[in-house]
Amino acid sequence: MLSSLAGDARVVALGENCHQIREFGLLRERMLRFLVLECGFTVYAVEFGAASGRAVDAWVHGGDGDLDALLMPRADGYPGQSAEGRDTLRWLRSHNARAPQSVRFTGLDVPGAGGSLAPALEPVATYLAEIDPGALRHARTALELAQPLSGGSGLASAYARRALRPEPQDRLSAALGRLLNRLTSMREIYVQRSGRHAYERALSDVWAAWRTDQMQRAMAELLEGAPDSADLAARDRYLADSLLELLNRSAPGTRVVLAAHNAHIQRTANPEGVPLPRVPMGHVLAQELGTDYVSVALTSGSGRTVRNAPDPTHSAGMAQSATDAPEAAPDSVEVLFSGLPEGPALVDTHALRAHARHHRLPEPTRIRMDDGFLPVPALDAYDAVVNVPHTTLTADISD
Repeated sequence: MLSSLAGDARVVALGENCHQIREFGLLRERMLRFLVLECGFTVYAVEFGAASGRAVDAWVHGGDGDLDALLMPRADGYPGQSAEGRDTLRWLRSHNARAPQSVRFTGLDVPGAGGSLAPALEPVATYLAEIDPGALRHARTALELAQPLSGGSGLASAYARRALRPEPQDRLSAALGRLLNRLTSMREIYVQRSGRHAYERALSDVWAAWRTDQMQRAMAELLEGAPDSADLAARDRYLADSLLELLNRSAPGTRVVLAAHNAHIQRTANPEGVPLPRVPMGHVLAQELGTDYVSVALTSGSGRTVRNAPDPTHSAGMAQSATDAPEAAPDSVEVLFSGLPEGPALVDTHALRAHARHHRLPEPTRIRMDDGFLPVPALDAYDAVVNVPHTTLTADISD
């Protein structure tokens, strides 16, 4: 089923309804192995900081270093990937050591899930010190102004912004704008001095910092009760642009397995007036790639999941706790899997729609997310859905 679903697609996205579920991590590794070994996929792209991901790519190709340290544990004590995600990277390193065709790892995300500009700006400062010292002051100014806003997530940084006067925030945005202008205006000179690859990497990092700044501003407005779903899409835009740029500069035949939350990989845009990104990454990819983009949501029946409660005193801006997964709602995609045999079930959404019509069930308008439900037209948003009957938590979360 997975082979026919993937077909000749250039990107197959594998989602999850919660980041801390053991079964999702194990299943995505099985699917990754199949797509690599049987279908010839050559890149593993992850919802992980693009700048930080370069060291991880070197590690999966046999480089030195400690994987846990490379994944930069967050300020709240949780690593950048789950225990199962780290095991997947260990398999990738082992595979690359013996396979004739290695698999690249790439992060696509803004730094620290939007919690810090430093992982993107520090490499930029190093680059400018050699290529254009006159522009270095803009990077240093941005690093200094961003430091008080750093936290374990974009939500923590948004809380920090609420306590900060507008003037330093505006100075930060201005410094990032100066950096963007400098790198784009001086493109030809920079490429001559550093080479195209180094230039494109630095430019991507500046974009990451700028998108993070915009995302943090939008999240602060959300906390104030005035959300703007268009501005909230800054992170998803960077995710999408990172992947499209990777495809553009890669050799013909490059095929990507993309691992990210269901909310990021959906093919549909979100309606106005909801506190969600108006344009998720998956919608951009679907518009740009058409049938070359395949989106597979992973969800669940029963078991344990994680509750994320906003908490301005927490280093991540939210407190996590274990809880039972909610019962499938009548208008959820999960209810379509009721009565299926025990074991993960992968079903394409055409078959799910036919099943719903045959049994006179409503068209699903929601899919489970953590301990609640995300409003989304699930049978349009995804090409297929995997349902795991029962879930447990990753080893990183105490239950």
